[in-house]
Order: sequence, then C-alpha cells, then structure tokens
Amino acid sequence: MNLMFRKHFREGGGGKSGGGGSKLQPKANRTKRSRDMGAQQEEIHYRTHLFFAPSRPGMDVGEVGYDNAAGTSAAVRSEPISLSALDRDCFIIPVHSVDRFLPAGIPLPAPSADGKTNSPLSILEVSDPKLCILVHLMSPLEPIDPMLESPLSHPLLKQRAVAAELVSEVQQANTAVGGMLLANMEKNADFPFISYYLINTTQTDPSHFYSGIRVSSLSKFEPKSLKYTAAHTLDLYSEVAAICRPPLVLAPNESGSFKKTQTPATGYIISVFKVFEGDDGERFEKNWLYWTGARMLYRYLPRAAGLRRIALHKSTSQRGDKMYLLVCECADLLKDISSAAFLIPALRARLCGYTGLYKPIQVF
Repeated sequence: MNLMFRKHFREGGGGKSGGGGSKLQPKANRTKRSRDMGAQQEEIHYRTHLFFAPSRPGMDVGEVGYDNAAGTSAAVRSEPISLSALDRDCFIIPVHSVDRFLPAGIPLPAPSADGKTNSPLSILEVSDPKLCILVHLMSPLEPIDPMLESPLSHPLLKQRAVAAELVSEVQQANTAVGGMLLANMEKNADFPFISYYLINTTQTDPSHFYSGIRVSSLSKFEPKSLKYTAAHTLDLYSEVAAICRPPLVLAPNESGSFKKTQTPATGYIISVFKVFEGDDGERFEKNWLYWTGARMLYRYLPRAAGLRRIALHKSTSQRGDKMYLLVCECADLLKDISSAAFLIPALRARLCGYTGLYKPIQVF
C-alpha cells in the first residue's frame, strides 16, 4: 500500500518511505507556501444513500461493527424507515461513491424479480444537502528572523487571533452555511489550527469561495507584516462516506449549522492523509475503514465520548496527489479527554497520516 503523509505536503523528494508512510520532514525543511489546486474540479454528485442493518433484539447500537452488518441472521426490515425513526448506526454514502466507498465485505442489496431486496441491509434514499467542504490546515508560525524575535512574543496566540479574524470575515460575508476554527489540544502540533467551512453549492460557487479564502489567508498571514511564516494548505473536499449514530437529523434548514449540534464538550479527532496520484484506486478506497483508522475509532472509542459521526473527506482536485481527511466528531469528548486519548498513540503507531485532538474555539 502506497499510503503516505509528507509533512506540510512538500513537493518533490522527502525521505524514504516504509511501513506505508513516509518519513516526516524536519521543521527546517518546511515549504512556506499554499497548495494550489488544479483549475478543473471533479463533478460533485448529490444524491445520498443510507445503508444500515435492521435492529436486532438484545443488541445495543454500538456493539456490532460494520464488518458484521451484512450478516445473514438478520431479518429484512419491511416497514418504512425515516431519519427520525433511525435506531441503528448507519453508513451515509453518496450514490456516485457507493462502488468505491461501500466497505469491502458489505454487498449491495440486489433486487429480486418482484422488485424487493433479499438482503439484511436496509437502504434509505434521502435528499441531498448539496454541500462542499473547504479545509484550511495551518502549520505553526515560525519567525522570519529568530535572532530578532522577542522572548515575550506569543506566536501561537497571534496565529489564533488572525485565524479567528478569517473565520469571522467568512461568517459576516455569509458565503458559507457553517464554519468552525479548531485548535489542537497538544503541544508542538504539526497543525495547531484548522479552519473548516461548509459551502452550499446552490448559493456559493466552491471555486470562487476557495479563491477568496486563499487570497484572504495570504494577505492576513503575509510574512512581511506578521514577521512570521507558516505553511498553509487549502483544499476543497467532498464527503464520500460517513458512519453516523442516531439520533440523526438532516433537515435542509439545519445542514451546516454547527451551533445547533455542538456543546461545550464537543471535540474532534482528525486525521490527515495524502496519497500519490493514481494510487487512489477502488480496492484502496473500499478498505478506507482500515487504513484511515475509522474501524479502530468506531470499535474502541469509549461510549462516554459520545460518538456522533466519523466522516471521510476526499479532495476534489482532479490532478495531483489526493488528500483525505477523517473527521471523528464526539459530543462528550472533552468531558473526559483521557478516556479517548489512549487511541491517539495507537493511530499514530501505524505510521500513516497525521492525527490530532481538536476542540472548536469558534463556530457559526
């Protein structure tokens, strides 16, 4: 498997790769630039399918992994199913992504002659929220001239203030239906801050939104005026698969609203991956539960963490290496962070991607 992660997404060489991951680059070799996207974008499809097994007596919703969801012991569910009545964990996969991201080992229900399906899996087609995602990854600020840097300076606080200004500008411009600024909860993080925006493609052109964010970011983080430099990685993503836990609400008027769903205890486990161009094949993507660590999170994350969803995002750029983001949202992660933090070293031990613990510090 040629899965790798190059620190700050350096183009060109970059250390020997082994065990599925490439050697991280030292700070001195960071590339101080933004990642440019290709002019063409992949077509974004919108219809969405939910796949979930029917409820079984005596089984708790979180006790069965998805590798067992297609077992033949379950009876086919015949009554109408709605989002409000959803009582099982489910996959949410856009129609165009089913062939690539429905996990290996879970067959698609095949209709019989009478039009009914002979499968333990239930399928529900829901309306499309028509959302696109922009993620802005920020590396730590580094002084242009370390010899002149004041010992009283606090670059992390400066970076937080500037990043918060960008999020506020987007909120005031009303070009995104939702957004949040995430702060890493660990010291010396590779990405201390991540900005995350949801775009309604019927109201805002994603390419124009990307261009505006890129220009604003380069202006506000201008090294000459800020006296610091950092690497900025901006990409547009589509959500290609997600694991969701009830209660699940996808009402059109609530899609994209972070304030309605987040609490003071909400926290995120985010993993960032990069794959060489051409290596994002169907077999590779069908096994996303394993190489992203989503299966590990789903099976071993303590119930007290309040898992809500685990979403896989894939960059929409048509050319170049592919970026993947795994975003795990937990309603009560910050109530007892130590109960979930033990999974982070296990995820990092795979030498695949970058994983961090984040808390939202600004949302709209």
